[in-house]
Amino acid sequence: MGQKFPVLITSPDGTKRYSAQFQTQEEFAKGWKSALEKAHSRNGLNLTISCGCRGKGKKLLCVRHLSSSDSYHLARYPTTGTDHEPLCEFFALDDKTSGLKGYAGGVLRESTDGMLAIKLNVGLTEKDPPEKDDCPPRPPIQRPAGGQDQMTLMGLLSLLWTEAGLNCWYPGMAGKRNDSVVRYRLYEAARRIRSGKTCIADRLFIGTDPRHSAAMKQTELLSSEAYKDKRLMLLSTLPRYDEEKHEASLKFLPFRYFGGLPITFFGSSGQWKNVCTRFPSEYAAWKAGGKVVVFALTSPADTTRRGISVRAQQIVLMHITENWIPLDSSYESTVASKLDNEQRSYIKPMRYDASVSEVFPDFVLLDTRGSTPFPMEVFGMSTPAYQARKAL
Repeated sequence: MGQKFPVLITSPDGTKRYSAQFQTQEEFAKGWKSALEKAHSRNGLNLTISCGCRGKGKKLLCVRHLSSSDSYHLARYPTTGTDHEPLCEFFALDDKTSGLKGYAGGVLRESTDGMLAIKLNVGLTEKDPPEKDDCPPRPPIQRPAGGQDQMTLMGLLSLLWTEAGLNCWYPGMAGKRNDSVVRYRLYEAARRIRSGKTCIADRLFIGTDPRHSAAMKQTELLSSEAYKDKRLMLLSTLPRYDEEKHEASLKFLPFRYFGGLPITFFGSSGQWKNVCTRFPSEYAAWKAGGKVVVFALTSPADTTRRGISVRAQQIVLMHITENWIPLDSSYESTVASKLDNEQRSYIKPMRYDASVSEVFPDFVLLDTRGSTPFPMEVFGMSTPAYQARKAL
């Protein structure tokens, strides 16, 4: 999450300026909520909300209401992320600088209230036909003309990470991005994403410490009648790699944080081997002691003699740094460590479902004092194909 700047709310009565301190300090919490609530009721009615950062665009914002928590939040207008200065919390890269450019129109739509509608390649109820392949491979070198017309589970994981701001890093975050913060931000992001009529947050279960109160709440939800025909999305990190535990004898998906998650059996005997084959970089990073996120789409929960259990239908992996920044290679890991040690501010553009031939920056630097963010590409090899990519 980037830096907060003053917010300007303009109505026929004049302009009111709300400082970053007023937005964040506990003593002003009621006043700030009241201001947002009033602005929300007048969204689009002779009212303009804008960010006070030093960006060159209009920097328009709107107010969203989360009924589940009766809270109000500011959101940028669609496609206006580049209006803001790079260090602003509302800044976002242009779609051309990430795998988003590989989608056809309509796969991801952003409304003026900050909600995102996506077209997933799999249904989220058991009556929907499942994807034939449990873990679709990367698209071929040449993507379909006009772009891919659906988003996979890997694409959704990239979207969750981006919307949660977990692909961004600022020196002031050091020591503050813990498991609880990550979990909270992912759920906040999931509440803004819909596939059809389904809110992703209603199907997302993130592992936590078994002693945490959230674990019991999630277990109660899983055993409720409301979820009897609902496919689930489970997210955690893999535990420390152990060859004896995690190779031939592995019977169910391993989670480091398993509190609130059902026992997840594999859908077939070779499913895990297939996942490791299709995510070789992530698998190698896990074996070497790296941090790897596992994200699974499963069958509806069922109560068995072992407890609440599901079967994995799709599984994807994502290598991350200790600060939860996604990585595509060991070279990127080296560069990310260097950027962190030098206290740099940067964004890691997400690949989503883009084909391996798509070219966009590995990192984007936010602190170069330029008028626009500075793209950065990591080149670790000298093969002809790699040199061609470097030239492009």
